Amino acid sequence: MLSVIVGSMNSAKVEAARHAFERCFGRVEVVGLEVDSAVAAQPVGEECFAGARNRALAARSQAAARSLDVDFCLGIEGGLFNLRETWFGVSVVCVVDSRGRESYGATPMFEMPASVVRSVLDGRELGDIMGEVSGEPDIRRNCGAVGYLTKGMLTRTSMYEDGILAALAPCVSEDIYER
Repeated sequence: MLSVIVGSMNSAKVEAARHAFERCFGRVEVVGLEVDSAVAAQPVGEECFAGARNRALAARSQAAARSLDVDFCLGIEGGLFNLRETWFGVSVVCVVDSRGRESYGATPMFEMPASVVRSVLDGRELGDIMGEVSGEPDIRRNCGAVGYLTKGMLTRTSMYEDGILAALAPCVSEDIYER
């Protein structure tokens, strides 16, 4: 059975990892570990890639320190990207395999409201802003911005799962990727 560590205790991220890795590899054991992303609390742009990588590598480091035999470690970092003069919410996924090879994917992007973007760019965290907008203070641990803005049509777990599956492409099609 494969062993996977997620660089987060967020239940949506851990559950998404379980679903994605089971789809690709069958039975897996997935554990979440609290790690630091070493980026801003609300990352923007390339910082999302750095945060995802930092989380995956921190999970790998913690696993090694605990002498855990792990097949994959992964990090997921959500943030905002500006493309074509439009701001989008997206999460970046970094997967690191047991040999230290890294691969990346991302969740579907969704357009962010201008008022929310202004507040994020002024230094506030998306979860806090969306808590105020929705009236649900703990929204970041529940449906998140994507769930609220799509009225539940997209979920954090399903989006994370898609991002993880995208990041696993080089792992499941290793013969095609030059590694």
